[in-house]
Amino acid sequence: MAQISYRPARVFAMQMLYAMEITGQTPGQALPGVLDAQPLHDNQKKYGMKLVDLVQEHREELEESIKANSVHWELERIARIDRIVLSIAMVELAYIPEIPMKVAITEAVQIASKFSTDGSDAFVNGILAGYMQNRSKSVPESKEK
Repeated sequence: MAQISYRPARVFAMQMLYAMEITGQTPGQALPGVLDAQPLHDNQKKYGMKLVDLVQEHREELEESIKANSVHWELERIARIDRIVLSIAMVELAYIPEIPMKVAITEAVQIASKFSTDGSDAFVNGILAGYMQNRSKSVPESKEK
């Protein structure tokens, strides 16, 4: 059986979070419009919704991590898509251990490159590198399984 790509799930999660932030809609309200724009396999939809739920659940923690790793940038000055892409990558890195670190970071950089501003890919890469460096300092036992 062919393996299903999770990039569409990440893009779906980004679109859902963006729609919810812009319109103030709940996930259930935003879902039909986002699905109309990008049909997904059931596994992709399930994973995308997992990302949306995790980002919502850990929103304050994610915002603090983005602030802590974006020296000289106020959270409000960071492009909305970049903040959302960073949040998705950070929940994958922190809460979904089966996703390799390199995959989560590469996917975030490539999605930012496609959907956000010029230079967003480098910005997202730098923030995530700092995030991982700070995580490894604060959670050294995480290397044990």
